[in-house]
Amino acid sequence: MTLFSIIKFLPQIAMVLCVLAYTIIYLVGIKKGKVKPVLATWVFFAFATLLSLVTNFKESGISGLLANSYNLVDTLSVFIICGVILLNKNSRKVFSTFEKRCLGAVVFVFIAWLISGQNILAHLAVQVILVIAYLPTLVQLWKATENTESIGMWSLNTVASLFGLVEPLKTMAFLPIVYGLRSAISTFIVTVLILRLKYKNKS
Repeated sequence: MTLFSIIKFLPQIAMVLCVLAYTIIYLVGIKKGKVKPVLATWVFFAFATLLSLVTNFKESGISGLLANSYNLVDTLSVFIICGVILLNKNSRKVFSTFEKRCLGAVVFVFIAWLISGQNILAHLAVQVILVIAYLPTLVQLWKATENTESIGMWSLNTVASLFGLVEPLKTMAFLPIVYGLRSAISTFIVTVLILRLKYKNKS
């Protein structure tokens, strides 16, 4: 790989490194018991990110893979984390009513997409559901007295989202821009609430 190629793909390289780093940080946190994720949430993330990836690929094809590289890498990370949580004995594996409804909404969008073939509408619907799915986590962090999330994971997730937006913005690829923006805003708010909780516990 030439120096020009490295410079050209620098945002994608940085994005992949950030995703790799936050995946490792999160998995280590789970193993040490410092991070206590909910399996249902990550099962939902797995379905949602995969459907985002598939609808985007159907819309843009092979030529749009570079612009959608963040969605691809993010989906791989989510599936790895989900698998580890599934094998972790200490993970809460019961689905709340809200989580069941979110997962049901994704399944509904998937079935509607199979019938209609409306890639853009399905993709946008999944992003809306993903935003809604973050609300319980945000409310929990706002009310919590003890942090059970990883500041390193969520902050690196935000940075990865921003790097993942570079190529879509250059090519004005609509669906990857929506995916990256949704991810950057959601993960940034989670990061802010974790920092708020840490600051509140110190004061």
